[in-house]
Amino acid sequence: MAQTSLREYPGTMRVTELAGDRELRLVERPVPIPVADHALVRVAAAGVCGTELHFLEGLLDPGASSRVLGHEVAGTVCDPATGSAIPGRRAAVYNVVNCGSCRYCRTNRDRLCVRSGGMIGFTVDGGFAEYLVAPEANLVPLPDSVSFEAGAVLACSGMTAVHAARLARLGLADPVVVNGIGGVGLMLTQVAALAGATVLAVADDPAKLDLALSLGARAGLLIESPEGYETFPQESRQLLGRAPDVFFETVGTRDTMRAGFSCLAPGGAFVQIGYTSQPLDIHPGALIRNELRILTSAAGSKNDLETAVALAAQGRLKVVIANRTSLDGIQDAIRSLRDRRVLGRNVVTFA
Repeated sequence: MAQTSLREYPGTMRVTELAGDRELRLVERPVPIPVADHALVRVAAAGVCGTELHFLEGLLDPGASSRVLGHEVAGTVCDPATGSAIPGRRAAVYNVVNCGSCRYCRTNRDRLCVRSGGMIGFTVDGGFAEYLVAPEANLVPLPDSVSFEAGAVLACSGMTAVHAARLARLGLADPVVVNGIGGVGLMLTQVAALAGATVLAVADDPAKLDLALSLGARAGLLIESPEGYETFPQESRQLLGRAPDVFFETVGTRDTMRAGFSCLAPGGAFVQIGYTSQPLDIHPGALIRNELRILTSAAGSKNDLETAVALAAQGRLKVVIANRTSLDGIQDAIRSLRDRRVLGRNVVTFA
């Protein structure tokens, strides 16, 4: 794709950027110009993920003094010459910029690409903006039956759930625990159930637990304080019929991680999803004795996103939108996420 003259483009766009002092600011920037093999996307929706909190709290480094966050993105591909949306070119944006040819990319492990060009919304400007530029190869067609809001959420929590379930090698009737019913936990509950597993959902709020049960969990457990995890191994065995084979960890505290390891059946898998600032505290002997597996799962491959979109298009994977906001309301969306008041996913939408 030939580079385009600035004067042919709409002038500026509104973005919410993460400034050097780790504060979010609403500013104007020029509309970006796509270079060869890249596309301009008019953003229709961008999910607000817990990862945004990690940037604001300093757990993750944006690698720039003014980065546009937002890695869950869906929108319409635009004409490179005019910036006008192309009818019918709806897409979810896969956020890992990879080479496409290394051994990881060739085996659906794009996230591990050895020649990665970064991640959209992490080290490359993301979707908290009216437009973004992404490689053409990163665009996943979005059927009309899947809304832009759903497509945005699928581009992170949806593909993350598919990826984690595949890594865990779930089997029919396997008893599994999904610990933490946020955006990813809700998706994991559904994907694990679709794979045939028997799911125990663990939540810190009754409404979250009810939602998980309505989306495929066979049993639920409400734990509202760290002390509640002290009896978790016994309770999980009672609710599932036997010790779980897989423990999906999305909370990431010492208490929850310790409970995860202590509840697993011999040969079971502990799957850590996402990021945590707390260290893993377990004696190697406890792992060796029962041949437990530790798996870590971050994001997913483009194929995982394609699978999530296909499941949603078939009506088999439901995206729960908690709240919709404009760019002006991102601060409130972040605040509700920090306070653990989000039932599903907050989404920034664009008129």
